[in-house]
Amino acid sequence: MPPDRRNAIVTGAASGLGRAIALRLARDGWRIALVDVNDAANAETQRLVEGAGGEGRTHHMDVSRPEAWQALHDKLRAQWPRLDLLVNNAGVAGSGEVGKFQLDDWHWILGINLNAGIYGCHFCVDWLKVNPHGAHIINTASMAAIGSKAGMAGYNVTKAGMLSLSETLYAELKPHGVGVTVLCPYFFQTNLLSSGKVDPTDKDEAAKMMRAARFTADEVAEAAIRAMYRKQLYVVMPSVARRIWRLKRLFPTYVCNVMAKDWGKRVAAQK
Repeated sequence: MPPDRRNAIVTGAASGLGRAIALRLARDGWRIALVDVNDAANAETQRLVEGAGGEGRTHHMDVSRPEAWQALHDKLRAQWPRLDLLVNNAGVAGSGEVGKFQLDDWHWILGINLNAGIYGCHFCVDWLKVNPHGAHIINTASMAAIGSKAGMAGYNVTKAGMLSLSETLYAELKPHGVGVTVLCPYFFQTNLLSSGKVDPTDKDEAAKMMRAARFTADEVAEAAIRAMYRKQLYVVMPSVARRIWRLKRLFPTYVCNVMAKDWGKRVAAQK
């Protein structure tokens, strides 16, 4: 085992973007703590990581529990000489209008999509700061953080929170040599819908857009790691997402009115 391996924590590592990021790091020889609750799929990620040239170890963990983050931090800090990268990627999907999306579902989606990222940063930032070679955080948000599509408040709020957290951390950690990247991809093929709490109509629409996507989790992972090496804050992709992002920054009310018009058509169709 090379003694100079760089060390990363990747949450949501059992599938989708988390697995893709882990495999991309493995090709550069990283040592990776693979964090997920799906033990069987995470074991497959470990096998793939080691086949790609990295070192992986699985950790069964509920990322929504702060005490679990404390235990992971303490365990890894006793084993690793340093932490080079924290990837807060674990996430779930949810849809429903405010007032209809149940409060228990709000607590559930906030716990996994937003609180887990907060906890990961809370317990790991001091460790990242003392890395003499510099370190990095990658947070997975979404275009949902920017578009704020009606009927998806739970998901939108959590992803907007991850975006804001990342921008705040970028300023706080730059003096310490720690970079931050936030991922805001548009639809691409993942298994996010299989574990989510999504209205059937929304699920069908999202699945259709995922199938039509012209880029993959591997491409998002490649962009994420490239941004990490370049100390780049934003990854917004593909080009259509960047156009929406720029339009929202320049004409925010116009974009919100477009969303309202689309939702109005849906409401009218249901009457």
